[in-house]
Amino acid sequence: MQSTKHADDHAGHDHHHHHEPGFLRKYVFSIDHKIIGIQYGITALAFLLFGFCLMAVMRWQIAHPGQSVPIVGPLLNGVFHDMAAKGVVSPDLYNMFGAMHGTIMVFLAVVPLLTGAFGNYLVPIQVGACDMAFPRLNMMSYQFYFVGGVIMFASFFIPGGAAQSGWTSYPPLSLIVPTDGQTYWLLGMVFLITSSLLGSANIITTIIQLRAPGMTWMRLPFFVWSQFVASFLLLLAFPPLEAAGVMQLMDKVTGSSLFLPTGLAVGGKVAEAAGGGSPVLWQHLFWFLAHPEVYVLILPAMGIVSEIIANNTRKPIWGYKSLVYSSLALGFISFIVWAHHMYLTGMGTKIATFFQTTTMMISIPSVIILTCLLISLWGGSIRFNTPMLFALAFLPMFGIGGLTGLPLGFSASDLHLHDTYYVIGHFHYVVAPGTIFG
Repeated sequence: MQSTKHADDHAGHDHHHHHEPGFLRKYVFSIDHKIIGIQYGITALAFLLFGFCLMAVMRWQIAHPGQSVPIVGPLLNGVFHDMAAKGVVSPDLYNMFGAMHGTIMVFLAVVPLLTGAFGNYLVPIQVGACDMAFPRLNMMSYQFYFVGGVIMFASFFIPGGAAQSGWTSYPPLSLIVPTDGQTYWLLGMVFLITSSLLGSANIITTIIQLRAPGMTWMRLPFFVWSQFVASFLLLLAFPPLEAAGVMQLMDKVTGSSLFLPTGLAVGGKVAEAAGGGSPVLWQHLFWFLAHPEVYVLILPAMGIVSEIIANNTRKPIWGYKSLVYSSLALGFISFIVWAHHMYLTGMGTKIATFFQTTTMMISIPSVIILTCLLISLWGGSIRFNTPMLFALAFLPMFGIGGLTGLPLGFSASDLHLHDTYYVIGHFHYVVAPGTIFG
C-alpha cells in the first residue's frame, strides 16, 4: 500500500510539473505529423490561390489585350513598373506570370498539398503508427519547402522580376534572359526538391516499418498505396532535376556552359561564355522528373477518390488488387516515357517508336484504375454528399485528360500539336479538375 501511495504521489508530482509546449514549439516548429500536415495544407492552399491569381491576370490579357487589368492594374504598375505600364500586361510580364504560374501550381501547391498535407496527416493514421518514422526530418521537410516558397515569392520583387522562361526553364533562353529571377528560381527549386526528397523518404519508411501488427501489404488502404508509389517516384526522379538545377545555377552564376552550345548568338553577337554544352541534356533531366511528376500529382488524388467512393457507396472498393498492381505498373512505366515530350528535338525514328510504345502502354493501368472506380459505384447505396460529387466529377475529367493525351503520344500528330493550346488543355484536364477535384 505504501509503495502504491508513493508511486501515485510521484505520478502526481510529475503531472504537476508537466507544462504544455509554447506556441512556437507547438505550431511552428512542431514534430507532430498532424500539425505538419496542417502547415503544409495551409501554405499550399495559399500558393494555390496565388497561382490562380496569376492565371486570372494572364486570361484577362488574352481576352482584352492592351487594356489595363481591373482592380489589380495599379498594383501591377507599382510592383513591376515598365512591365505593367498603366496596368497593362506586357509580353515580358506575361512570360513571367506564365513561368511562375506553372512552377507555383506544380511544385508549391499541388504536390505539397497531396503528399505533404494529406500524406503526412493520414498515412500514419491509416497504417496504425503513432507518428511518422522520422518526426524531426518531417519538420525539416516543411521548413525547406517554406524557404523555397519564400525565395520563389521574393523573386517577383527584385529588379527585372521573376523567372521568364516557362516552368520548364529550357536553356539557352533561361540563361540569357537579363534578370536574376532565374537564379532565384533555381535556388528555390533546390530547396523544394530537397523538401520532397526528405518527405518521400519519410513516408516510404513509415509505410514499410511502422505498420500495425496484422496490417499486411494487401490490407493497406489504397490511399496508402498511392502515397507509397508517389513517394518512390519523387525519391527516384527528383535527384536528376536537383543535379540539373545546380548545373544551370553554375551556368547562370559562374559562367560555365554545361547547357550552352557552341556558336550561340545572343542579340546578333556570339555569346562569350558558351561552348560544348547541350540544351537537350536539360530537357532529358527535366522531363525524367516531370513525367513521373504527373503521376505524383494524380495518384494521391486517385487514392482520395477511392476512399470517398468506398465510404459513400457503403461497400468496399471493387478490384482492390487490380488497383494496387496498376498503380505499381503506372509508377514503373512512368520512368520510361519521358522523351515523348521531346519528339521535336530531332530524335531518331527508332527511339521515337520506343517512347510511343511505352506511352500507349502507360494508358492501360490508368484505364484499369478508372474502370475499378467506376464499377465500384455499381450496386452501391450512394450518398451524394459534397465530397462524393467532387469524386464523381473527377472520373470523367481524368478520362478526358487521358484521351486527349493519346494524340500527343504519337510523334506524327505531336509534331503538329506540340506547343499549342491543345497540350495546355490536355495537361489541365488531368491536373486542374482531376487532381484538385480529388
